[in-house]
Amino acid sequence: MNYKDFFKKYGIHFIAIAVFVIVGMVYFSPQLNDFGIKQHDIKMHKGMSNEIVQHREVYDEEPLWTNSMFGGMPAVQVSVQHDGDYVNEIVRAFRRLIPLPLGAFLLHLISFYIMALLLRIKPIIAILGAFAFAFTSYEIIIIQAGHNAKSMAVAFLPVILGAFIYAYKTNWKWGAIFSAFFMSFELYANHLQVTYYMAFLLVCLGIYFFVEAVRSEKIKEFSYATMGLLAAYGLSLFINFGNITMTNEFSQYTIRGDNDLTVQPNGETLLSGKDGLDKDYITQWSYGKSESFTFISPYVIGSHSSQALGNTQFRDIADDLQENGDMTREQYEGAMGMTTYFGEQPIVAGPFYLGVVVIFLSLLALVFVKDRHIWIYVGVSILALLLSWGKNFMGLTDFFIDYVPMYSKFRTVTIVLVLVELCIPILAVLLLQKLYEQRESIVEKKKLFLITSGGFLLFLLIFKVAGASSFSSPKDQRVIDGQRAGIMNQLLKADPEVIKKNYNLDVRNKQQLDQFVEAQIQPVYKGIEGVKMVREEMYKSSTTRSIVFAIFSIGICALFFYTSISSTIIVGGLTILLLVDLVPVNLNYLGKYEDEKGNMYHWGDKAEKAYPIATIEGDHQIMDAELRENPDLAKSIKEGELLGVAKAAELEYDGAYKNRVIESYKFGALSRATNYRVFDLNDGWSGTRASYYHKSIGGYHGAKLRNFQNLIDFHLGTSNNSVLNMLNVKYILQRDGKMSTNASAMGNAWAVKRVEEHKTPNDEIRALGKEFKIENLGPGKIYINNKETNQVKTVFGQERLKYFIPGTDSLDVLLSNSILAGTEVIMVRDRNGKTELMLEEMLKMDTLESFEKLVKITGVNDFSPREEVVMLSSEADKLSAKEFTGEATVAMKSYRANKMEYTANVKGNQLIVFSEVYYKAGWKAYVDGKEQEILKVNYLLRGLELKEGKHNIEFVFDDPSFEKAKIYSSLGSIILLLILIGMVFMEVKSRKKKSIDTGE
Repeated sequence: MNYKDFFKKYGIHFIAIAVFVIVGMVYFSPQLNDFGIKQHDIKMHKGMSNEIVQHREVYDEEPLWTNSMFGGMPAVQVSVQHDGDYVNEIVRAFRRLIPLPLGAFLLHLISFYIMALLLRIKPIIAILGAFAFAFTSYEIIIIQAGHNAKSMAVAFLPVILGAFIYAYKTNWKWGAIFSAFFMSFELYANHLQVTYYMAFLLVCLGIYFFVEAVRSEKIKEFSYATMGLLAAYGLSLFINFGNITMTNEFSQYTIRGDNDLTVQPNGETLLSGKDGLDKDYITQWSYGKSESFTFISPYVIGSHSSQALGNTQFRDIADDLQENGDMTREQYEGAMGMTTYFGEQPIVAGPFYLGVVVIFLSLLALVFVKDRHIWIYVGVSILALLLSWGKNFMGLTDFFIDYVPMYSKFRTVTIVLVLVELCIPILAVLLLQKLYEQRESIVEKKKLFLITSGGFLLFLLIFKVAGASSFSSPKDQRVIDGQRAGIMNQLLKADPEVIKKNYNLDVRNKQQLDQFVEAQIQPVYKGIEGVKMVREEMYKSSTTRSIVFAIFSIGICALFFYTSISSTIIVGGLTILLLVDLVPVNLNYLGKYEDEKGNMYHWGDKAEKAYPIATIEGDHQIMDAELRENPDLAKSIKEGELLGVAKAAELEYDGAYKNRVIESYKFGALSRATNYRVFDLNDGWSGTRASYYHKSIGGYHGAKLRNFQNLIDFHLGTSNNSVLNMLNVKYILQRDGKMSTNASAMGNAWAVKRVEEHKTPNDEIRALGKEFKIENLGPGKIYINNKETNQVKTVFGQERLKYFIPGTDSLDVLLSNSILAGTEVIMVRDRNGKTELMLEEMLKMDTLESFEKLVKITGVNDFSPREEVVMLSSEADKLSAKEFTGEATVAMKSYRANKMEYTANVKGNQLIVFSEVYYKAGWKAYVDGKEQEILKVNYLLRGLELKEGKHNIEFVFDDPSFEKAKIYSSLGSIILLLILIGMVFMEVKSRKKKSIDTGE
């Protein structure tokens, strides 16, 4: 081999990789110095996956199920390792060599670079496009947030596109081979929403190539390419069979699948489609129409929504405003606690900034690039933008949700903007390639360049002068309303005489009360006034910044038209300008910025990332309580401690982080030796701190089981103690970090006495709570969910109940959990207009008639999990009887996440309820070694009818797809690798023959 010729031909690629690595190492330098990113979602993932990770380590198997979150759920979208997919070992090896986040960033760069080469783009231009793609602020933000799967999925989009186009325009065989590899990598990244959106672009391009094939009479070539690509994608699905099939199966039982309910907790009809997510949930994160201008100017809608101004670099603006006398001290202090973001999304870490340089180049592409296919990129970008508006453009969103397959399965519609961040840099590199290839003919069109540049500048100037319509955020008013409601609530709960004495305030006087409350929230008003000034300054500086970069972009591009300077030098200048534009913006969201204490805001100790969750007092109280109940647990906990000590030594941790490792293994051992559940009031349904150490009914996941989400909505969210008891919630972690014991928790299993049958899931889930009848006794009218009723009505506790008496304000109808079945209470009003609930016996003693009767409330039903079980008739029909004596003792013998063993001693036939989540697709029950059907009871739990005698019971989780996946993935990988080897062999042979024939 002639190395000189080799490096002359391919050296530019090594230079490109070197440039990528250098820039990546500089930007992510904290990672190289043993720091880790403080990633919220990675912290959450550590909590949700800890049981699985330790199970894998202790038992050397995949559990496929975890009980650490939401009472129990499949592990498929939490943590599952599939064997046999040799192709994806390439990605795993890369991640081991260069860990995330640097690894993900480099994959973005390399992927775009390869795509550009497949499109015959010059390497120097490919480098510019790669930086434009990788440094799009959204990509840096999702890395910072810990959306690693999303980041990896987006990273592979360019090479998928490049291989797709290569198949149609250059070589269908190699295009198909590349597509099989790259799509396999994409599916392995396991963010199907990103992959789904990418299909929009591929389908549109496919239609374009079909039309072109018809025009040029090349249907045969088009057919070969299409069949090759379909085969390639099918093979990539085969390789990723386990994840795809298990995810698809799982999704049917989650909030992304069908809902068996047709009623809402408040009694109203469930209007959303049964299949897929609720529309409000899908569009909760919707890009605002005006927010779209962040593509070209980063801070026109502010910045972080979850960081107070005082914790960001933008506090300097407030400092300057105060020093210049434009902001009062009161406004300044109030503004420090406010956020600069004033868009419409509930939470956002930063803007979606594409960059002025790349936007300008893409605009020039529309003028100078005559290839028709560029309008596919334009059209898809526009479609993606309109879809990202979500609830702000519901006509299109409704159409896609209702008629486009699978669209309703995904939430956070703003993710579709990944298509924009891919398409716009492609337009830019296509423009630069044309300038390289056809510079002489293009420079003759100087007038077009001047018109386009002038129009671009004029647009930016108008945008700057026009300003935002308002610098107010919807959140601002919510802050004011929250403060007002909080103060009002405190005052109304306090003793009126004490308030009168301390504040000279008569709380019964509405005018006085309102004036007092408004005076108390004046600092909030001042803070909002202050932060609005900051937002306005950010808008001004951001638009000025955009104009400056636009001028530089125009100036450098003008060198193509008015000088003979090398195109390579000009592209190099544009690349530097692009980096100067994008990098400083991204440093706000993933940089070395330090807080007032000198700690980096985005980076922390590497050990913190590996073990981010510390124990609290309540955790240790739970362990102590379990040890008191069963001293034999000490041995298991000690074994766990020894594992933790060994692990900490392996990692070379000491101090607090060594202790975290040890605690993790100690609690892991406790969890494997026991089976109780915990509810953490601090995390609720959006945190996994408790899941890290215990089996929790809380958690953090975008695809909870549908039945558990329904149980949250109907009962758990309103603290239905009976449902908490049936889920064996033995401990509650209070807001002060301490533990309280729930003595009523039902344990792992128990026998019931009677079956309560119901025809529909609506009735079944309601039967787990309370049922009341309400009757009007007074002069007014009862309104249920804003509808008047004069009849005796049945309600379940979450309806909106109002009592309206003409000439007075409407009154809330009070329902209390203390109203037991068979109890009758009266809602009354005293002479001061205050309402309360009273027993009818107490009213009989009211000889002065001090109270006016309004509504009679009768308790009809109370769910008692100890005595009864709620079942659909279809399940109850499988039983031998509907009444039982309840004479049975059941005890857990051993616990694993995927296998639970019990012993039972039963007198007569008995129905046993187990406090474990029912999941049809996987769990099997074996009674004395024989499989028995698991019954669905109490809407969520498992039940078994046992015959008289002593029994051994096993619940085993077995997903046949997992075992099939090993075979299919191995087979698919081998087929693809053999095809690749064959193609390489044929290519070498062909080149040798060509060399002999030509005499070279």
